[in-house]
Amino acid sequence: MFSMQSSWAQQPRVNDITWSVAAELPAGKTQAVQPGLAGVFAGTHQNVLLIAGGANFPEGMPWQGGNKKYHTDVFVLYPAADGRYAWGGNTFSLPLAVAYGASVSTPGGVFCAGGETKNGYTDKVFLMKWNPVSKAAETFSLPSLPIATANAGASLINTTVYVAGGETVQGVTSSVWALNLAAASPVWEAMPPLPAPRSHVQMVAQSNGEESCLYVIGGRRATTSGISERSSGTWCFIPGQGKWTTGSPISDGHQQLYWSAGTAIACGATYIILAGGDDGRLFRNIEAYNVRLKAAVGESERLAIQQEKLQLLNNHPGFNRSVLLYNTATDTWTKLGEMPFPAQVTTVAVKWNGDIFIPSGEVRPGVRITQVIKGVIDKPAFFSKWDYALLIAYFLLMLGIGIWTSMKQHSTLDYFKGGQKIPGWATGLSIFGAKLSAITFIGIPAKTYATDWTYFFLLMTIIMAMPFVIRYFIPFYRKLSVTSSYEYLEKRFNYVVRGISGFMYILLQLGRMGIVILLPSIALSVVTGIEVRTSIIVMGLVSLFYTVLGGIEAVIWTEVVQVIILLTGAILALILIPMHLISGPVGMSQTLQHYNKLKLFDLRFDFTSSSFWVVLIGGFSLNLIQYGCDQTVVQRYLTTTDEKTAVKSLRLGAWLTLPSTIIFFAIGTLLFLFYRDHPAEVNIALNNQDTIFPWYIVTQLPKGIAGLVITAIFAAAMGSLNGSVNGVATVVVNDFFRRFMPLRPDKFYLRAARAVTLAVGLFGTLIAWLMASWGATSLWDEFNLILGLFTGSVGGLFILGIFTRRANGPGAVIGFVCSALVQFILMQYTHMYLLMYAFTGLVACFVTGYLASLFFSRPSSLEGLTIYKK
Repeated sequence: MFSMQSSWAQQPRVNDITWSVAAELPAGKTQAVQPGLAGVFAGTHQNVLLIAGGANFPEGMPWQGGNKKYHTDVFVLYPAADGRYAWGGNTFSLPLAVAYGASVSTPGGVFCAGGETKNGYTDKVFLMKWNPVSKAAETFSLPSLPIATANAGASLINTTVYVAGGETVQGVTSSVWALNLAAASPVWEAMPPLPAPRSHVQMVAQSNGEESCLYVIGGRRATTSGISERSSGTWCFIPGQGKWTTGSPISDGHQQLYWSAGTAIACGATYIILAGGDDGRLFRNIEAYNVRLKAAVGESERLAIQQEKLQLLNNHPGFNRSVLLYNTATDTWTKLGEMPFPAQVTTVAVKWNGDIFIPSGEVRPGVRITQVIKGVIDKPAFFSKWDYALLIAYFLLMLGIGIWTSMKQHSTLDYFKGGQKIPGWATGLSIFGAKLSAITFIGIPAKTYATDWTYFFLLMTIIMAMPFVIRYFIPFYRKLSVTSSYEYLEKRFNYVVRGISGFMYILLQLGRMGIVILLPSIALSVVTGIEVRTSIIVMGLVSLFYTVLGGIEAVIWTEVVQVIILLTGAILALILIPMHLISGPVGMSQTLQHYNKLKLFDLRFDFTSSSFWVVLIGGFSLNLIQYGCDQTVVQRYLTTTDEKTAVKSLRLGAWLTLPSTIIFFAIGTLLFLFYRDHPAEVNIALNNQDTIFPWYIVTQLPKGIAGLVITAIFAAAMGSLNGSVNGVATVVVNDFFRRFMPLRPDKFYLRAARAVTLAVGLFGTLIAWLMASWGATSLWDEFNLILGLFTGSVGGLFILGIFTRRANGPGAVIGFVCSALVQFILMQYTHMYLLMYAFTGLVACFVTGYLASLFFSRPSSLEGLTIYKK
């Protein structure tokens, strides 16, 4: 199967699905020969595929007098050692013969609801499990549906199963029901109904780019006229909002299509595949013949109509074999290709170990197939020799900088402060680069591609925080001549406060190192073919080489190079993406307005979402802490010749945020427009939304330029890693080694600094290596959550020390502990948005720390340690 490829793409093929026959359905207990089944329950549990129930016509076609037979058989398909599949030796049974129910895989088993029996519709619900010990299929009853229903859809979000639409004795329904399987006593709850009654829908759960949603696609509705109402609708239900929205109608990219009784499967980060279905054209013709037969006058007319109907049934070409792709993030449909086998309807598509399985099903009226069809999604990875050459050249340059700066490292002053001779412009670029990680480079375009610009002001709060840092923080660090920002806390309070803060910084950076190196490794692996662990090792070792040898000076100069490469790559992407858009300015403007993609302000007073107030308050608190207290940034203020130069460097680093933020957000919006114009250019194999920008880079940018931009991602990751490594080494040596091993020669501390740098870097690389096997979907939010939880309380200690005269050491410690408890309670018992944790941690520490200080004596001497002159 081929997707459309444009002339500028580096590779000719994406989104190939290789279809094959995985197995042939065996005969059941009561059948010598298996004619195939329609309306089966199917799903996976304990790494086996369970196929149960179903119906067929073993005695002949229904128009030839054959009767429909319902079955109880449960078939078990195992993965064999040679990559093939084998059926279990025993056939198990359901508690009732049933077909055309709804089923979905859950961690606890295959959820099965409703269906049709020989006596009519059923409301029975059960969980079908595989017991690997007894090698038996087992069923466990669940609460019955509120009404007997067949031909409904079912999907799972978290622990809740949703059942939507279907046929009842009252007719086609729009009801939607939810059952929380994790509840102690699960009870069906009525949800907002479908916008219209539908049966035979395609229903899946998939992310819309922000959260998991229900998607109900197509379907049909039987009417009193005898001619069914077909649907091409795409409906989305967002559980958090409790409402249905309407998306683009089903289409092959050229014309609108009606679709029902087909198979649908969620793939990748935001994609849904429809693999064959009934477009309703011949189905409606058959219904039209039935209507004419009822209205026929005389036997001859009836026989003539019957003959025409039989000719259609006997020569039915089968159902629509098109494979359609829907991108939930861009709300676009396209056709990927066609099934090489007859399209199967009234069956279920199941994801099993990353592959698609479609068991049996109906291929023509009354006709089933016995095959279990398997689809394997190819995982293309592209990187040209020119791209590799640029990447290797970059690594060699970094190694050269490490060797060059190592020649200047003669003391801890050189190693931790660069001899206080780094130019202000270089320090400014380094300050900018220290917080411009690969998470920013990849995560912001990905988030904007899927959402809007509401996060824009999060980065603008860096500029808002800058005057406060210049006025109240930098003067303390320069006048006190500290090496670690936490030295101030000991001078202001006591060593316990300094030790706690330094230790928390170390923990944060160790966790952060794993995240900032893992994210680009995952993204680069899926688009370049470089294995995740290989990326982690290469970035870790090269970063360690120059950081161990050259200290903070190597960190700063490599970050200067990294920032230049990163911004150059981003600007190139910003220029090139618009060149490949099909829509004109008017069309683009209408699209962006329709999907509200440029929304900057969400003025709701809602602290459970990324509203403007959350972004403003949380972002300001977060950046005040990072730029005012975080050792990774503070250390750079200390590398310049004087305070004035340090202030200029911060201004440069902060103001660079404005153009870079506009660039990265604009790239995300342009990616949205590009993939709306070229919907087949996405990669359905990419499970992480954060890979959308790297995927565009390697498939759409010219050779060499792609390598430059991918190198920028490596650069951003390595910049964040080496900054953290050097910062941790600085804190360990100055806040702990010098404290407990005083009066040693400076060479001892220099050797210790290099040893700690090496150990910390290896540990961070190991953490990333281990995290590579844990999996993650969007690390952007996780990254900010960690920052907020850990830095809020530490930031409160600095605010408490700088802005009050009454606060003391014991009060500060109590404030820190209380703040940590408040953060834990908020995390466990509220739905507060993640950005607010920086603010709540800071405020909780400040308030409780100040109040607790009232119970202890005043500090004796605070000259030069607060904002107050006396």
